[in-house]
Amino acid sequence: KILNDEIHTEVLYGGAKGSGKSYLGCVWVVYMCLTYPGIRSLIGRTVLTQLRVTTIKTLLEYLNSCGIKPDTHYTYNQQSNELKFWNGSEIIFRDLQFNPSDPNYDSLGGLELTIAFIDEVSQVSRQAYDVVRSLLRYKINEFKLKPTLFMSCNPSQSWLKQEFYLPMMNGTIEPNKIFIQALPTDNPNLPQSYLESLLALDENSKQRLFYGNWEFD
Repeated sequence: KILNDEIHTEVLYGGAKGSGKSYLGCVWVVYMCLTYPGIRSLIGRTVLTQLRVTTIKTLLEYLNSCGIKPDTHYTYNQQSNELKFWNGSEIIFRDLQFNPSDPNYDSLGGLELTIAFIDEVSQVSRQAYDVVRSLLRYKINEFKLKPTLFMSCNPSQSWLKQEFYLPMMNGTIEPNKIFIQALPTDNPNLPQSYLESLLALDENSKQRLFYGNWEFD
């Protein structure tokens, strides 16, 4: 509901580990791609190899669980890092790591996107976030959509805390932004043993990864 809200164009789902943040991002991207033919979406993370073994793996498992099969319903090109659905919509996978030889992220500059999902955005530079936001314009008017950027992360002492978490807590967040707290107990599929392992962490890690505490020392 929040992702389809007419006001919010930047959504940060931030908090504890195991809360299903990456899964939600993948579900939203697939929903948009199947609902609006021919749109172009981005799923990004700091390092492409991490993206492949985490977020993309989650995405492919979700497609399979929905009966959406490769070759029949979509093609996934691991060389070009693109997934194309039968209706013309596509998902582009990119690493967003800062590269001194490309400080302005010009490698992304030619992309025109409809929506974007940045997984583990706390590992991404503020500049990458700005560049991705600037690319959200493709087929926006055609489908009367809003250029939405969805992000996930664990609590961190980063620019995200200053621009999303703290303003949300004190009621000064910009109208187009929203922060949603994420907790492991939000995920009904987590085994009890996993929750217990989070509770057994050192106090600082437990506060961050189980309680989703952004105020940790």
